[in-house]
Amino acid sequence: MTAQTVQQGDLVTVIGLEVHVQLETDTKIFCGCSTAPTDEPNDHVCPVCLGLPGALPILNEAAVEAAVKIGKAIDADIPEETRFHRKNYYYPDLPKNFQITQYDEPICQDGDLEISVEGERRTVTIERAHLEEDPGSLQHVGGGGGIDSAEYTLVDYNRAGTPLMEIVTAPDFRSPDEVRAFLAELEEVLEYLGVFDAERDGSLRIDANLSIIPEAEIDGDTDEIGQSALEAANRTEVKNISSHKGAQKALAYEETRQKNAIQRGRAVEQETRHWDESRGITVSMRSKEEEKDYRYFEEADLPPLRVSGWKEEISIPELPAARRERFESEYGLSEEAASKLTSTKQVADFYEDVAGEFDPDLAATWVADNLLGELNYRDIDITEIEGRLEEVTRLVELVAEDEITAKNARETVLRSMLDDGRTPDEVVAEEGLGKTGEDEVQQAVVEAIDENPGAVEDYQSGDDGAINFLVGQVMQKTGGSADPGDVNQLLRAELEG
Repeated sequence: MTAQTVQQGDLVTVIGLEVHVQLETDTKIFCGCSTAPTDEPNDHVCPVCLGLPGALPILNEAAVEAAVKIGKAIDADIPEETRFHRKNYYYPDLPKNFQITQYDEPICQDGDLEISVEGERRTVTIERAHLEEDPGSLQHVGGGGGIDSAEYTLVDYNRAGTPLMEIVTAPDFRSPDEVRAFLAELEEVLEYLGVFDAERDGSLRIDANLSIIPEAEIDGDTDEIGQSALEAANRTEVKNISSHKGAQKALAYEETRQKNAIQRGRAVEQETRHWDESRGITVSMRSKEEEKDYRYFEEADLPPLRVSGWKEEISIPELPAARRERFESEYGLSEEAASKLTSTKQVADFYEDVAGEFDPDLAATWVADNLLGELNYRDIDITEIEGRLEEVTRLVELVAEDEITAKNARETVLRSMLDDGRTPDEVVAEEGLGKTGEDEVQQAVVEAIDENPGAVEDYQSGDDGAINFLVGQVMQKTGGSADPGDVNQLLRAELEG
């Protein structure tokens, strides 16, 4: 963009993404080396992934199947035939000095993904998604530990050859918040498909292209940008982003940096920048490469890939958006509750198991609020307690059958289950949490009224808050085993009788 002084309101942020997703396969994309994490550097390597002379690649069928699943999930066109190419460039983490990837014939084209931003649904266009091999990883050592300040760099090729799916969007985003929403939705879809492990280090890496374009260049009705405006605007590519939150922070910084430069009459350089998360800034790496710089040509060691027929046999599960809508219509859940309960496939599956036995609203409260709340507090994923989900169902049963109070179930039983490993029945028996009988509760109500005439007088004088004090007295007398709602009603009936 040529330097010119403009007002802040005249500028619009335009962002496109290249999302690199590590596919969850046992072995690498072109060889039999393991993709399992290891602390030993350069341990899972062989002549193929090291690019040694004479070593030939063999395509991993599981990686192709994962790519087809992704294509179906984003409603992309999956051609009958696709090809691999060599992308030529030199970097220390690329042992062959070229990357096997796909160029003009990718396995997925023209897809889309719907996202929700501030309660509004909109569609992001996905121009292409293609298979490729991951480079190795670099470890910057000494100095400040950053790419621009390290004393030296180590290379680990364990990651080289891990199957990647690169998902490329159109420049459809107008803010960092929209990018974060897209990445969250995409990650949910990938986890539902079973092709991605969010817990694996480096499993999701984002390159974001950001431009600042004058508002006049954008059609106010369609939000479309003319090709000439895109070509005229210098853009920066921001690398080293590895999370939703990181993407939002990096792009917010870069957006501000570029707008400030333009307002001060300085040109925005077309370059590649590195997101330094520890310092919260982007730093210049190199001038931005163009497509022609990579000298793509067809990979001679791999024949064309044909998925016709086979792709029809590959099925995908119900995806998060469809499941959210079904939970709202079938179980009568709010949009917020449905979103919580479909955050992962494991959570959604468990909710449906519980909702099949109990009232859907009760099940939603226990899974979305109580269970997930306690798990999040302890930084535990639901997959870590999969073997104990029957115990959680038993806890809900105790509440549904009125054998214990919801308060005791949540604050004592559930927490003891997670912290001490006890079963619900063990906690109830050992802590004496069985619900107090109606006669005992009534007796405690009478005693609380007799022993607290001041609170009774306050209540009868119109101070409704005094009832809460009396409820507390009854709960003390019953050891917390009475239902507070029942106690409230009994107190009012007694005082007003």
